[in-house]
Amino acid sequence: MITTRMGHVGLRVPDLDAAVAFQCDVIGMVETARVGGAAYLTCNDRHHELILIADPVRRGYDHIGLEVAGPAALDAARRRVPAAGGTLLGDVYDGEPGIDRALLVRGPEGHVFKLFCGMERGVRLPDGDRPLKFEHVSVKVRRMRRFERFLEHGLGFRFSDRIAPIASWWHCDADHHGMAVVRSPTAELSHYAYAWPDLNALGRVADRLKAERGRTPLWGPSRHGPGNNLFLYHRDHDGALVEHCAELQRMPPHGDYVPRRWPLLPDQINQWGGPPPLRFVWAGHPIAPPGTGRPPWAVGGASSRTAEPARHA
Repeated sequence: MITTRMGHVGLRVPDLDAAVAFQCDVIGMVETARVGGAAYLTCNDRHHELILIADPVRRGYDHIGLEVAGPAALDAARRRVPAAGGTLLGDVYDGEPGIDRALLVRGPEGHVFKLFCGMERGVRLPDGDRPLKFEHVSVKVRRMRRFERFLEHGLGFRFSDRIAPIASWWHCDADHHGMAVVRSPTAELSHYAYAWPDLNALGRVADRLKAERGRTPLWGPSRHGPGNNLFLYHRDHDGALVEHCAELQRMPPHGDYVPRRWPLLPDQINQWGGPPPLRFVWAGHPIAPPGTGRPPWAVGGASSRTAEPARHA
């Protein structure tokens, strides 16, 4: 076992202030630090559940953060990732705000993962309507089986559900899925997701999206079959698709969800309606070209400037 928890997603944005404002005003995130051209945001007591990186040139998503148990797990990943079809992007590094140390790896389809340990906790947030946590990502890949082998044998994910031959869901903790995998002609990010307590919370997000930005959801609210979760989708400030989830099923031993293979029928992915709209099916956010070792924006460590928590509450 390598991955123990979904950590965060890192996104590259041309206008950092505007991207941060959207996450805070519409979703309820709170900025905890800004250093080296990167903003760290959270919705709970963890230092960050989202990283926004200023980059006027390389639009796209930078990486998927996965938490591991400790330094020994990072050492294990250095051995397991190449054997499972992945590539090490440098060695273990430290000094990034909010965490102890990290290792960047690239999967066989080009998606980049940051394995990290030692997340700082104890952030105190003002009262507000915000997500419970960063919950999962959905990625598009060309060759599903190759990528699934990397997830299972390189990163330690376990199978949850499948709709053959187009999608599968994988978990690293008690949640039904932390990773969803979708077959596509292009490798890219499909969406990233936050967890909320109930359907009413999803409605309040839609209300703020309309009130703060004059926009409406792209799809939902409704309920998925795999995972049995409520969902609502919209685009963030820079066009990446965001999902808001509630009531996601739990896997044994914390829950009783039984993995299954679903038929390819419209009501399996949307139990309250028809098939997903084409603007959802074709949505995708490109993979930003990765570097190696510690990224230039991942600087400052404990000396980074802490943002005022109430700034965008």
